[in-house]
Amino acid sequence: MNNIIHQICENYISEVLNFFNTRTIRTLDEMETELRKKTDCYLRNMIKVYLEGLDEAIAEDKAGRKKKGYVIEQKAVKREIYTQFGNLEFSRRYYKNKFNSTYSYLVDKVVGIENYDRVSSTVSAALVESASEMSYEKSSKYVCDGDITRQTVMNKIRRVKELKMEVPEDKRKVRYLNVEADEDHVSLQDGTNTVVPLISIHEGVERIGKRGRCINIHHISSYGKSVDDMWQEAAEWIYTVYDVEGIEKIYLHGDGASWIKTGLSYLPKVQFVLDRYHLNKALKEVTRGDELVYTKLKDAVVKADKRHLREICRELREKAEDDVAKEKVDKFRRYITTNWDGIVAYQDGASRGSNTEGNVSHVLSSRLSSRPSGWSRYGP
Repeated sequence: MNNIIHQICENYISEVLNFFNTRTIRTLDEMETELRKKTDCYLRNMIKVYLEGLDEAIAEDKAGRKKKGYVIEQKAVKREIYTQFGNLEFSRRYYKNKFNSTYSYLVDKVVGIENYDRVSSTVSAALVESASEMSYEKSSKYVCDGDITRQTVMNKIRRVKELKMEVPEDKRKVRYLNVEADEDHVSLQDGTNTVVPLISIHEGVERIGKRGRCINIHHISSYGKSVDDMWQEAAEWIYTVYDVEGIEKIYLHGDGASWIKTGLSYLPKVQFVLDRYHLNKALKEVTRGDELVYTKLKDAVVKADKRHLREICRELREKAEDDVAKEKVDKFRRYITTNWDGIVAYQDGASRGSNTEGNVSHVLSSRLSSRPSGWSRYGP
């Protein structure tokens, strides 16, 4: 690592010397702007090398890791976080603790990088402070040249307000929390159709005979809200009602739509899970009634067996009668590949907490779609 650091330092010194070693007279503005860029880049490179070197040292300390139960689960997982020197990118290892079956990025913990944070605490504090005297957009422009969105600035301010709120003594304590997201198509009075999203938060599904009931369920649904506002409301409700520190994992169930995955940026300790209803729907569409192929394909998907999955899809494509059938196979593969992280989550039983389509049917469809009446954008 020392050799790399020395090389970075030499490159930086060389760039600065080259900047001044010209016949052109540099203005103060040029010196401030160009040297700031070079220095920020230099510092980002130094931090990247330091973090990756620290990650390597943790990995090489096999005796220490073994004593604490940590084994390497995945290598070279990329992470981005915006710092006062700009956007920092680095890679590190993902670990599993065999003693308690938890997962973590050890180097993140060591240096104080919070899970899912995309902005460093230093930049966050500066954004919140400046936003008290100017707009969110101007705050971003002032602190980080506009690299941070207004939405992110607003989220940081809301989080600060939330931390200042008096914490209730009777917050619910759960190990796992389920968040389900889906949508329903609704007919409006003007003859057009629209989509109404639904977010359902609950503590799991308990079986009552053949039926399932979601424990302590809470619904968030409102036409006209932005996706960010809905997820912000969901996050604030979770922080208000639950002891988030005690939660091990929040499972976000859905069909993989982009608006649903937006929730990954708002919820703490979150893992996306592709819900079984939409998975089965996709499986039935691509297998076209062939029960044997359906069973084989479903088994490969549920077991997260990529090799077997590719083989079956290749066979399906070879046997396809026309281009339309081939496109269905290609579409299925893209769908599965895009949502692979949500399929891998099946391995720890994450999908058992889902009742997505049932919630949509009960909350939205029964009230909106099932009735022959039309709805306005504000109600019936």
